Amino acid sequence: MKNYCMYAIIALMLFACKTEKKEKEKKKIQTFGITTIPMPNTLVSGQSFPTDSTTINTWVSESKIVNNLETNTDIITHGWDIWNALTEETDEKNNGQPLRRFETWYTPQDIQKSLRAKTSNTGLRLSSLERFDTGNLEIPHQNQHGLKVKSSDVVGFVKCDPTSAQHIYNNELYFFEVLKSMIEPGKIANIPAFPASSVLIKPVFYPLTKTDSLSPNTYSLPAWPGYHDQVPMDSIIKNGFGSNYWNNDITITTTGETDKEKKVFSINDFIHFKLSKTQAANIINVIDNGQAKEGDYAVLVGMHVNTRENRRWTWQTFWWSENPNSPQSPSSSTIAELKPTTLDRASKHYSMALAYNMISPAQPYYEGSNSITEEEPKKESIYAYNPYLEAGFNADTFDVSASSQNPNNSGGNDSIRKYYSEGYQKVGAIRLSEKLYEGGKLNRVGIETNCMSCHGQARLYDVKSIKDSYQYYITDQYFDLNAPYFKSSVVLDFAWSIQGSLIYRDSISK
Repeated sequence: MKNYCMYAIIALMLFACKTEKKEKEKKKIQTFGITTIPMPNTLVSGQSFPTDSTTINTWVSESKIVNNLETNTDIITHGWDIWNALTEETDEKNNGQPLRRFETWYTPQDIQKSLRAKTSNTGLRLSSLERFDTGNLEIPHQNQHGLKVKSSDVVGFVKCDPTSAQHIYNNELYFFEVLKSMIEPGKIANIPAFPASSVLIKPVFYPLTKTDSLSPNTYSLPAWPGYHDQVPMDSIIKNGFGSNYWNNDITITTTGETDKEKKVFSINDFIHFKLSKTQAANIINVIDNGQAKEGDYAVLVGMHVNTRENRRWTWQTFWWSENPNSPQSPSSSTIAELKPTTLDRASKHYSMALAYNMISPAQPYYEGSNSITEEEPKKESIYAYNPYLEAGFNADTFDVSASSQNPNNSGGNDSIRKYYSEGYQKVGAIRLSEKLYEGGKLNRVGIETNCMSCHGQARLYDVKSIKDSYQYYITDQYFDLNAPYFKSSVVLDFAWSIQGSLIYRDSISK
């Protein structure tokens, strides 16, 4: 009997040890994955997040534009508030590196993976997804658009905060069939609106690889010089103003110190991370003549940021600046002066442009106008673009009369041209981009764009397949949320990333 009891005790001890070991292994696996860190409830200025839409729209109504740039201090402060929150370091780590808040968020590929799994397990939660990488870096859709911008050394990914990711997952908005089912002929359909706390961002990086190496541990990077009159507009209309025309390279050192007079900057002046083996292999596949290896640095050069705090979202874009305290357009010293002191060394090195409306004075959601009238004798463009994403756009990118850019011939940009030529613009059968205001400014190229104007065009027509869908970019201009060209399409709540992340539900292998 004693032997039996002793054997039972030993068996229980062994079982307990195995259970404890499994629990430890389980905890280890859980802590190894990346946990998403949501936006804070209170921003660094003390403003709540999300900020009430009435408050934001009051700022918009009081906005004052100087030289096409925002000067309203409330709007500027809010933009920096969001940047501060995005770039704060968290307790999360990946590949031994601390992660900033935005790095912990979901990529569309993460959500796609969960949606595919959900087709066979309807009870699956998005939060069940274990993520062991911050995401693969791809050539941004912007840099594949138009006739002059086919590829770039800039790579990036879309990131969705927990709220927006959950909204996409719950409503299955990445499934092509789901969006198509919403379309009604002759009517304007809209996807379910994102919650107010939603944040969508597009960070873009420049990989420091052997291709760009000047010597061991030093690399060349094109830095935005700003647009200046010495660059003929005729040239930009034809070629755009991408980084190959900037003629302003700086040197990044991964082991040395900053020497601004010699245009040398430490890696610590950049938000950066080291590439994983998977990320490096993917870069080789997507960049022409790309070279990358595990452990190479990727430095953040730009980031589009939009929040659903009001109907047309808020829009701010950031890029690395050689002179962040006196930045070039589309930023300004007025914007830089309101940068919070809580930013760390790297985050302070970025400049910002904002667009909480399309033109000034502010136009309503519906039945506004680009035209100059007796009531509004002066209207001004609001420019907010990212030098590393849109500056390379030439006029051909926005040629809405070119049928070759409307492969499905479903209405697309030809409908926009028809709408404006018959209504607000009365310019006849010419490119919309050739005339913005009657008797006013002509916006034709990437350095004359506005985030809100462009993202407001995000929609899907009743096309046969994902490859037939197309992105219809426009330059800075007002558009009506009920514009006739939205008919027979599903409007995507300003989220181009939905159209760019579509997969098939009924046949994943298509």
